[in-house]
Amino acid sequence: MSKSRKVLVDFGTIEKNIQKYKLKNRGIEAISTDKIVGSLGRYNDFSKNLLPNRGDMGIRYESIKKGMLGGVIYPPIKVYQVLDNYFVIDGHHRLMVAKNVFNAKYIDAEVLEINFDFEISPHKTYSYSTDSARSFLIKLEEHFFQVKTNLSNNVIKYPLKVTELKSFGKIYEEIENYRNSYNKGQFQKLPIIYAAYHWYEHRFLPAVNIIEEEDVLRGFPNRTYTDLYVWIQQHKYYLSQKVGYDVGFDFTAHDFFKKYKKVKSLYLIPSMIKDVLRGIKDQIKELKD
Repeated sequence: MSKSRKVLVDFGTIEKNIQKYKLKNRGIEAISTDKIVGSLGRYNDFSKNLLPNRGDMGIRYESIKKGMLGGVIYPPIKVYQVLDNYFVIDGHHRLMVAKNVFNAKYIDAEVLEINFDFEISPHKTYSYSTDSARSFLIKLEEHFFQVKTNLSNNVIKYPLKVTELKSFGKIYEEIENYRNSYNKGQFQKLPIIYAAYHWYEHRFLPAVNIIEEEDVLRGFPNRTYTDLYVWIQQHKYYLSQKVGYDVGFDFTAHDFFKKYKKVKSLYLIPSMIKDVLRGIKDQIKELKD
């Protein structure tokens, strides 16, 4: 029997023909936890053995652990399949508890398989850099986003570039909501490109102007305008949920920058926002008064 030949997958070359690759949703299936090699959505928050790096991450971990030990049934995790391995998109804490508390060998997951155009040979052992795989999947999501919205980075002033997985999905969801709600639904019957460019001009560009005025990117090395926009919108959601009404983008942005512009790296997660919310209701009340 011939020995398996090792092949290093060159994602840099693959990206040049990214339009050829497709996502196939295989649905829910049990996957081996040993083949889950990393987290692509929150890679700064988890160690290689999928334990939380930050203390505040442990709060969520303990909550999920308590629920699972008490018999709570959580939804399946969500993963990308790259060749023979899986990368977590959603469900990091559920996976951590399953592995570290229950010693689970398998876990239910919604599997999004990447279909490559090269032959997957049983006589070859494929290997790759997880950083390269992460970069490729983000660019793949960017490609699908542009196909769906026709919002091309080639023609807009500030390209929509992100450093985290799922960000383009959040932006697309926002554009769809904008399409359905703006001016009593004037974009509903039109192709999404109209709502997409209107959103870009009236939502995204004003946000970029605020970001530039605050010179806030200096505090977030290796991040982008779009990263900050997504984080601010998430920040806005939690502030609004806390006080019971929409606090507005401008207030949220300035509050966000006031608290985080000097931070050298950002781990914007719900548990962190709890600290931000302390006293925020009183601040908003003072502004209204």
